[in-house]
Amino acid sequence: MNISSQSLYSIATVSFAFCLSSVASAQTSAFLKTTQTFADDARGFCLDLPGAPPNMDFSRPIQSHSCKYGVESSDLIYEMLATGQLRAPAFDVCIAAERIAAGSSLYARACADDPEQTWSRGADGEIHPASRTDLCVTLNSDYRLAGTPAWITPVFHARDVSLEACSSAALARQQFRPGMPDELSSSFVATPGQQMPEHLASAVREIVSRGAGAQETARLYANEPRVYESDEIEVSGDIAYGSHERHRLDVHTSTVRRSSAPVPVVVYVHGGGFVRGNRHSSRNVSDYFASLGLVGVNITYRLAPESKWPAGSQDVASAIDWVRENIADYGGDPNQIYVIGKSAGAFHVAEFALRPSVAGDDGPAVAGVVLVSGTYVADTNNASQGRIDYFGEDLSRWSDISVLGNIERTEIPFLLSISDFDSDRTKASFAELARTLTVDYRRMPRVVQLSGHDHYAPNPSIGTVDTQLSSEILHLIRTTSGGYQPMSATQY
Repeated sequence: MNISSQSLYSIATVSFAFCLSSVASAQTSAFLKTTQTFADDARGFCLDLPGAPPNMDFSRPIQSHSCKYGVESSDLIYEMLATGQLRAPAFDVCIAAERIAAGSSLYARACADDPEQTWSRGADGEIHPASRTDLCVTLNSDYRLAGTPAWITPVFHARDVSLEACSSAALARQQFRPGMPDELSSSFVATPGQQMPEHLASAVREIVSRGAGAQETARLYANEPRVYESDEIEVSGDIAYGSHERHRLDVHTSTVRRSSAPVPVVVYVHGGGFVRGNRHSSRNVSDYFASLGLVGVNITYRLAPESKWPAGSQDVASAIDWVRENIADYGGDPNQIYVIGKSAGAFHVAEFALRPSVAGDDGPAVAGVVLVSGTYVADTNNASQGRIDYFGEDLSRWSDISVLGNIERTEIPFLLSISDFDSDRTKASFAELARTLTVDYRRMPRVVQLSGHDHYAPNPSIGTVDTQLSSEILHLIRTTSGGYQPMSATQY
């Protein structure tokens, strides 16, 4: 059966009238939601009482807010009474116009039989004062960031609401319909992620076929849309955690999410073949976790040939020691530190986690470790110059340098990640570490294979719609940190 867009529009507006009539008789509660969605938030906008439960602030005007699916939403739920009043049943207040005039704000007031609280419905889903059908409840064209609980993505937005002249130009911001709180699925980011978009997967395959590397893969993601905006992130940068010029870290926090309790901390350790790399190319990783209400930490460490083994893992230990001592000042929980290592960084993090005596770590074990496309053996059959620069020219010592074969500690939860187009050597090392932890130590790690990724794609993918890796990291955190961290919003 073919249904035209105009027919769908008619069904939607008739449904609006029917449902609110049902609300009047059955006292059914629902969101008052925009009929159309907007580019800044596909969830739509719902009329929203000011403040956040249980601390409402009825001295402030009613606004519109991203419709809250999957979280507490009693401040978005209304019923239309037979008297024409729009009542919020959870708080026993009604929507009232400040005055019946264009430009008037709306407020929550004790329900009363007043013209300012008596509303009627238009044929196209508009909400009018019953005495002035030429005026419509209207969303402002501008939006702003609003407070958002942890783990929800994208963040919520808000728009001011006022009475304005009804017009075809503003119709999209003047149409409302009832919406059920379970109308959309939850947008928790720990649900399984989407796969790599096909245009990226195709481009990566082409890069791999030419033997190209990190820079070309990074450029693929440069213009991919992010699930957060830059002004959501505050960075305290270039903090020294040691005496060397590369002993530096940045702390990333959210400007729109504030926690009522300390939140998990995600520390990222970049790669670079032991001889190159810095934290600045990995900013997106810490930005992303901060945008979700966590604390992101991005570190730089010493490189070969100036600094030899085990300088990398010792630097990770020093950075983690700084985090334990200082992260509470940024809202982080020093008992919930998760460390991600990529490539050479994965070797350093693995050594820090599994060989604390070598790394010089005498603090409590971290809450979790994520190893991305690393190799965990100093393989004399792969004595590249970068490895010789870091492990040393005496190949007879390399077996003692390897993580595999020298494990001391295994109680930390691990997530191991491998990419489709990683080298055979990297895949073998990934498999051997998974086997060793599972069979020899009875500590089976979580594992994820990143479909379509080459060695360089996991890092820039974080914060995009390619959530294969980020969703698994967040699942590890949610299931080992006590789950959902309660957040209190600062902007509603």
